[in-house]
Amino acid sequence: MSSGLQRRRGGKSFTPTTNGDSSNDYDTEENVGSHKIAYDPEDMATANKEKEVPLLTLMEEVLLVGLKDKEGYLSFWNDNISYALRGLIIMELALRGKIRMVNDPVRRRFELADRLIEVVDGSITGETLLDEALKLIKSDTSNLSVSNWIDLLSGETWNLMKINYQLKQVRERLAKGLVDKGVLKTERKNFFLFDMATHPISDPSAKKGVVSRIRNLLVNRNYIIEYDDKFFPPQISSKYLRAIALVCGCYAANVLENVLTELSYENRDKAFARADELLNDYSEYPFETKTSSLGVGLNLQSEVAKEIETEGTSELVLEVFAAVISVFSKMDSII
Repeated sequence: MSSGLQRRRGGKSFTPTTNGDSSNDYDTEENVGSHKIAYDPEDMATANKEKEVPLLTLMEEVLLVGLKDKEGYLSFWNDNISYALRGLIIMELALRGKIRMVNDPVRRRFELADRLIEVVDGSITGETLLDEALKLIKSDTSNLSVSNWIDLLSGETWNLMKINYQLKQVRERLAKGLVDKGVLKTERKNFFLFDMATHPISDPSAKKGVVSRIRNLLVNRNYIIEYDDKFFPPQISSKYLRAIALVCGCYAANVLENVLTELSYENRDKAFARADELLNDYSEYPFETKTSSLGVGLNLQSEVAKEIETEGTSELVLEVFAAVISVFSKMDSII
């Protein structure tokens, strides 16, 4: 799976700078009895702002969109979904506050996808693939770029020292995770020459919610999120950013058409045009502020801005978000 992709390579490595000498890394003190305890304000802020996350990850939602409901398998001709899923792993880690861009002013000289990322919270997420990727990023001291990491996790590298960074059997492992969450079930089907495990839909409400969020974002004049207490409760963080990531991920994975088949031809074309707008608007940071020329999602930008301000989402996290979408926008199946 390489011919359908167009990637950029990162620039040379750089390391984050500090303000002043190393003694200023822990420059806040708190009196406890007769002792003074130093702590890092940024670490405290991270600890106090535990991210509320939905039951399903972005990767699981995109895989769910791609699966045939009754047959329980993906299209055999889809070469893009594997690469797109690796990008969504990077995006999911960023939205959970686990990784961000290396905080160095020099980074602005590089394209977003070529800027270096680092781990800021190495605690486990409970999601096997996310924890495996997080461990790999944390263990590599060279600080690679967003595009480098998506390539490595996909196995797209000529560096034999990095070949073990590839995440294997991602689609099957995601499907098994959805089985564990009660969304899919496992069956075995015979395909003439071989038997294969398939994963038909077990709980239709999960996919229904995902499809609804995608359609509403691509068709409705104003985007209103439909919540689900089990799969997408109202208290989760980055709701609007997640919706944008879901649409862009489905587009890059070449499964977006699966949720638009019931629309008229006119609305389907409009939905794809809106997806193009989202890719363009959110593949750069700061995000584009122009209103949709299609008259769709007119409230989206104001809601995103409000969400970022309310949750205090770091600029370094938003750059990772935009960088992944910029990689998606350059995949050959889209352009």
